[in-house]
Amino acid sequence: MVSRRCCVVALLTTALLPFAVNAQDPPPQQRLSTSALKQQVQRRPQGVEVPAELTKQGNKLVLQTADSAVPIANAQFLSQQVRQLPVEVVVSEGPGDSVKLEEVKLQATKRWEELSNAQRQRYGAIDVAQRRLDRMAQSALNSTATKADIGRLKQAVVATELKVLESYKAIPDSQRMEQRVLVEQYSELRRAEKSLYGFARDDRYPPQAYERIYANSRGAFALRVKAESTPRCSAVLISERLALTNNHCILEELPEELEAVFDYEDDLDGNHLPSKVFPVVDVRLTREEERDNLDFVLLELGPNEAGALPGGSFPPQCLSMNPVRRDDPLYVVGFPLGEPRTVHDNTFVYFPFRVNAHEYADLEIRVRAEFDSFEEESQSYIDGKLKEFTDSYQERTDGNGDKFYEYISVRFANQPTIGADSDTYRGNSGSPVYSRRTHTVIGLLFDGQEDLSQPWAPGWRSHEAILPITKIIERLDIAEPVWRNDPLVCIRPAT
Repeated sequence: MVSRRCCVVALLTTALLPFAVNAQDPPPQQRLSTSALKQQVQRRPQGVEVPAELTKQGNKLVLQTADSAVPIANAQFLSQQVRQLPVEVVVSEGPGDSVKLEEVKLQATKRWEELSNAQRQRYGAIDVAQRRLDRMAQSALNSTATKADIGRLKQAVVATELKVLESYKAIPDSQRMEQRVLVEQYSELRRAEKSLYGFARDDRYPPQAYERIYANSRGAFALRVKAESTPRCSAVLISERLALTNNHCILEELPEELEAVFDYEDDLDGNHLPSKVFPVVDVRLTREEERDNLDFVLLELGPNEAGALPGGSFPPQCLSMNPVRRDDPLYVVGFPLGEPRTVHDNTFVYFPFRVNAHEYADLEIRVRAEFDSFEEESQSYIDGKLKEFTDSYQERTDGNGDKFYEYISVRFANQPTIGADSDTYRGNSGSPVYSRRTHTVIGLLFDGQEDLSQPWAPGWRSHEAILPITKIIERLDIAEPVWRNDPLVCIRPAT
């Protein structure tokens, strides 16, 4: 009797929901319906590749289709330790409506093996790492696999990524097709790494973190023109009387026409809380040469009607000299669209302001992975999107002669920039941006995506722009050297 078999591109997972593909991962193929899958198994015994997922439904392993799920007859075929691994499996007909697993292989390994011998031999170090990765994957996917096997697989994935990145850095820019081969392989490895670690980003925080976030949020205030009913921008208190906001928030108004509104917020029932207003008595560094064209100004606030300065009632926020790294967790506090104070949580760094040569290559390969094909990537370079990345990350050399890169955004008016994904809007300009780990201010939000009704996928083509607080502090020390003497100024040095 002829065995009815077909190849199925699948994803191993223990979640009921489909695997969430990052904006920088290659787009998944559309899954087949249950009926189409069954037809493929029955009518094409010679084998055919179709997209699918393996997932858990209660205690049962199923093959997830576009509209339903097909039971797996021999769930014991796989390790119980496996979590969300992108794999390719071979299935045959099982009893009833089920299918039976015959073979399982890591997709990153399968893709590498599909390259020509000449291509694999050109990248000997990667080929050696890929073969080791294949051995580790087979052990980890085996029904007798242990947690130690999964740990070794994690190490093998990371080691292979590093070999791909090293080879990518060595390829001249003129050999873009060769670069693309490694871009696509790196994307597959990143998918495997993400699945092994659960998620590349850790968004789990202790409950006390939210108390700290609320306390910090009271140091952010709404900047309002006295003649207007709603705020124009956001700002942050940094001493007893000094504050920061964006320069573009200050139009033609004189300082006395502006006011700082603290506690501009609603309670949980939507009732507006009493606000506390302080006058703006001075706006400093309004001339471009004073602030070196950076999009910020220093505000001086005066006492309220009771004679109290804002720092006596609201907490000045600590500024951090620590650089941020890729995937660092952040949060933003501000007044989107002039609405009451809002915390924009679950924000992450996509593009740090300063990176070393290795980190730059990692960013570049991720940006190129946003494009589905070499043709799309080439057209994007012509159109300016990919070129925008290479033009924005400007090469520098430190005192030891080592190269590093700084993100001076050609998209955002040549400003020093941290790129992040954050659901912010007009009115958030000037918002303080905090490190979620240290709860210190790492920058001011100054630009970003157009306000749209539909969500956008974060990446190089879509991200928000943050002015690094380190550059603001550097400029303040030059243009306003006595600012640090103001009471309650708090600056955390780099560690």
